[in-house]
Amino acid sequence: MPRQSINSSVNQRFRPAFTLVELLVVIAIIGVLIALLLPAVQAAREAARRTQCKNQLKQIGLASILHVDTHKYFPSGGWGGKFYADPTRGYGKDQPGSWYYSVFSYLEENSLRDLGKNTTVGSQQWRDAITQLIATPIDVFNCPSRRTVAIGVQSGSLAPEFTFISGKTVALGDYAGNSGDSQKHAVDGFSGNNIPAPTSLAAASGFDWPNTTSPEIAARRGGTSPNDNFQSGVIGYHSETKLRQVSDGTSHTYLVGEKYVPSDAYDGNDIVSNNGRYGDNQSMYAGYEWDNQRTAWRPGITSFYSGSVDADWQPAQDSPSGDSAVRPLVAFGSPHAGGLNMVFCDGSVQTVSYNIDPDAHRFQANRQDGEVIPES
Repeated sequence: MPRQSINSSVNQRFRPAFTLVELLVVIAIIGVLIALLLPAVQAAREAARRTQCKNQLKQIGLASILHVDTHKYFPSGGWGGKFYADPTRGYGKDQPGSWYYSVFSYLEENSLRDLGKNTTVGSQQWRDAITQLIATPIDVFNCPSRRTVAIGVQSGSLAPEFTFISGKTVALGDYAGNSGDSQKHAVDGFSGNNIPAPTSLAAASGFDWPNTTSPEIAARRGGTSPNDNFQSGVIGYHSETKLRQVSDGTSHTYLVGEKYVPSDAYDGNDIVSNNGRYGDNQSMYAGYEWDNQRTAWRPGITSFYSGSVDADWQPAQDSPSGDSAVRPLVAFGSPHAGGLNMVFCDGSVQTVSYNIDPDAHRFQANRQDGEVIPES
């Protein structure tokens, strides 16, 4: 065999491989590249989730507009946290359940909205239907950045007809109706100034309901309102807010927004210090309550629980439950960085900065205070 052929064969047989050092360098380079790419991938995923959240609020806004077209008023907030959705009742002031329940028919959830419709209040069929209803989560009502499915356990007092719900599995929502900035709204159950409400479904017949939405009643912060029960938002207690009552303009008034939830309470566990899991301890089907309503301000209140907990009305990014303020009860908020998503009464969706001027936040929550924030 020629010498050249022999040398070539030997060289092929003994071609040098990677050394251990070279292999470690390659692995290190790959690790650095992954570390550099991971934040970009996570940012892209969060951007997609934020966009999905905005699209969901857009759907809720359009469903609410269809509700207005059909009934001539925005969805009602219901009768209070002691009541739940009642399939035998209709819409508006007749419906004790939340605004979530009232927009079902306009989100192609007719089968759920009609569940138990032809039953008798208090019957086993009625109870079975409500038990099935309240345990059913709906994707459009949960922010994908927070939780894809939100399930908890019902706690809190209930009207006699609904005590069978206590301790049952319930679906939670991540969005809240705009309760405004006036004297009586969703936080007042904890400040000892409850709006007059019936104690049961039976007691609702003939009950002297307070006037909460009349446009003739002043709704300014500070001082004493002619009507102590006035609510300046759009979705409120026993409400039927008409378009003409949103006199600041539908494009300038909040309708529904993301609600603040402590970041370590997403799974529905009752772990929040100081405040309990209030604001996220009842189903999205419950009536007018902190779970489904939030506010921008409340005059004359700076603390709760006999002054032991500070009130904080400013929207904020979700944080662990060590937060000692009463934000989990009252404020709008979000898991997103920088700001939360809000749908306005015209169906448009905007991202509202956590650094929004407090007055600007209040003005956009009040439907008729004459304070209009210029569009940017």
